[in-house]
Amino acid sequence: MLDLYVINNLAQLKCVSDPFRIRLLELLSETEQTGQQLADTLGIPRAKVHYHLRELEKHGLIVMVRTEQKHSIVQKYYEPVASQLMINPELIQFSPINKKLAVQHKITISAEAYADFKKEIKKLSKKAHDKSGKENVTIQVIHMTEDTPKLNIDKQLNTKSQDNAVTADK
Repeated sequence: MLDLYVINNLAQLKCVSDPFRIRLLELLSETEQTGQQLADTLGIPRAKVHYHLRELEKHGLIVMVRTEQKHSIVQKYYEPVASQLMINPELIQFSPINKKLAVQHKITISAEAYADFKKEIKKLSKKAHDKSGKENVTIQVIHMTEDTPKLNIDKQLNTKSQDNAVTADK
């Protein structure tokens, strides 16, 4: 199981936005389980659980980790694809104006240099805030470690100003 999985499309987002499916993911994150085990735990029909498991599997949010033959039935055990799910911020940006004004750059820096980099960005943010009378820099940090699989998302610093947005990869 991965530590982090980033939801990169609307179909996955729609799939995981169902409260019942979130409950299934919570139960599966505790221990791998079959549809029958989940149905017994929740006290609901197995068919309902299997439908939602198929949807989660179809959208890559759970994986079958093993099968077990019990009499004439093959039991499938599932677990979430990752212990944490995160929505790619670009997936839910609504304003085309912000997309036109925002400039993003990807850089790679060491952990030591990142602390200084973050201080400098905050100074620039304060300057921009002082001149315009309103804050126009939003900082969002996504911590990536060497153990985290390479994903199509990095540390992000988003802004409404053309010159202040930076995306950093640590």
